[in-house]
Amino acid sequence: MKRERKLIGLFILVVAMGAMLLGCKKKEDAQITVGLGLTGIQTNSIFIDVRRAIEAKCQAEGYRLITADFLEGPTKVTTFLENCINANAKVVLFQNIAEDSYADLLQQLKAKGTILGSYDNPSAIAHYIGRVSNYDLGKVIGQECGKWVAANPGSKKVGICGYPTLDFLAVREQGMRDGFAETCPSGQVVISVEAGYVQQGVDAGENFLQAYPDLQAVMGINDSGPFGVGEAYKAAGKSFAKDHIGLFGCDASEDAIRAIKENDMFLCTIDLDLVNQATGLFERCLTMYKTGEFDASKADVLFPPRPIYLSNIALIDKSAQ
Repeated sequence: MKRERKLIGLFILVVAMGAMLLGCKKKEDAQITVGLGLTGIQTNSIFIDVRRAIEAKCQAEGYRLITADFLEGPTKVTTFLENCINANAKVVLFQNIAEDSYADLLQQLKAKGTILGSYDNPSAIAHYIGRVSNYDLGKVIGQECGKWVAANPGSKKVGICGYPTLDFLAVREQGMRDGFAETCPSGQVVISVEAGYVQQGVDAGENFLQAYPDLQAVMGINDSGPFGVGEAYKAAGKSFAKDHIGLFGCDASEDAIRAIKENDMFLCTIDLDLVNQATGLFERCLTMYKTGEFDASKADVLFPPRPIYLSNIALIDKSAQ
């Protein structure tokens, strides 16, 4: 009888310990903090899409999400990384804009066991990288714009929505210029303004209308700038049918897809599958945190560019299929 009581007591103890461990595991999972820092996370169309996708995944799992907008430059990145350290973040995704200026903070996070994912640009410190070749991407944008300008009547004058204060976007703009010159030797880039999000694009459009009312096309380092230009042009009474102006963007954001489907001035965007690439980077980092296993085959993923027009928009927009 005593032996049976001991066995029952031992069984109860084992069950209780198992429940305790399970409870701790659930508690640990629920306390996972994720950091996400991007340039224009509240204003750049595609980064808004990325933020929403990561938010949805974190909400589904009960994770806490810390976000930051890097538009203010390296100082904002530093504050974000310090917040991630203080919050004991387990996964941090960041757009790498000037790694040397905050490398010590990344190393501190790494030493604490945080899994780092560098988005959009290379990193010497992050565990996983999901990136583009900014020059090559810019060249594709410029080539597509140049093909259209060369094949259609107009002034052959082109404007650029750039963002020269960020080095990697300055590189992208140089690729745009070179790509345009390659496919439209008779064309000319006559103006370039800082326009990385929609309102800046609206201001740029108003500027273009005053300075170069005969612009044939505008190309941008992302979708937001050209989208804003289109808004300004429409407000001024311009349309593709009447004025034959072409807008060329990059990122395949929801705004750009909608504008292309309207079959007006916004003619082309470059698809990098950024939302899926970002969530894939997040999943790789999260898996490494949970399992401790690093997948070297997915350490550095390069996003391939793909031009999207109305003629092939079904490739990325299921509603058009």
